[in-house]
Amino acid sequence: MATVQAQNKAVVQKYFEEYWGKGNANIVDELCDDHFVIDYPMHGRRRGKEAAKKMLIEFRQAFPDISFHAYKFPLIAEGDYVVGRWIGGGRHTGVAFDDLAVGQLDKPNTGKEIYFSGTTIFTLKKGKIVDEIGEEQALTALQQLGLVSQPNPGMEVKYDAEGNHI
Repeated sequence: MATVQAQNKAVVQKYFEEYWGKGNANIVDELCDDHFVIDYPMHGRRRGKEAAKKMLIEFRQAFPDISFHAYKFPLIAEGDYVVGRWIGGGRHTGVAFDDLAVGQLDKPNTGKEIYFSGTTIFTLKKGKIVDEIGEEQALTALQQLGLVSQPNPGMEVKYDAEGNHI
C-alpha cells in the first residue's frame, strides 16, 4: 500500500500535468476539494472550483499555447503537503487579457511571449487538493509583457532551450 505522501504526489502530478500542462480545467472537479483555493501573485486568490477553472480558461484564451511542466526537481511530499518547482510560458496570440495584478494587455494578439518559473505548495486533505499556493516569477513575466520596467542591464532572467536558468 502506498504511503499518504506517495498518494498525494500522484494526485498533484496528475493535476499539474492536466491543469497546467494540457489546459484541462475540468480536472479540478476530479482532484480538488469543493472549497479549493488557488493563489498566485500574478493572478490573485481564487476560491472554489469554478473560479479556478475560469482563471485557466481565460489565461488560455489569451495565451492558447501556455503550458507549464515540472522543472529540475522531483515533487517533495511531507504529510499533507506537496511542493513542486515548475517552468513554462506561452505567446499572447489570443484575446485581450486583464487578469493580472499589474497592467493589462488591452489589445488581442500582441505576440508577446512570457517564460518564467515558480514554486508551488499544495495542501491535500483526504486525497483532494484544498490549496494551491504559488510564488512565480511574476516580475519577470510582467517585464516580458512590457507592463513594468525592464531589468537593469545584466539582470535579465534568461533560460536556455532545456529550461535551465542561465
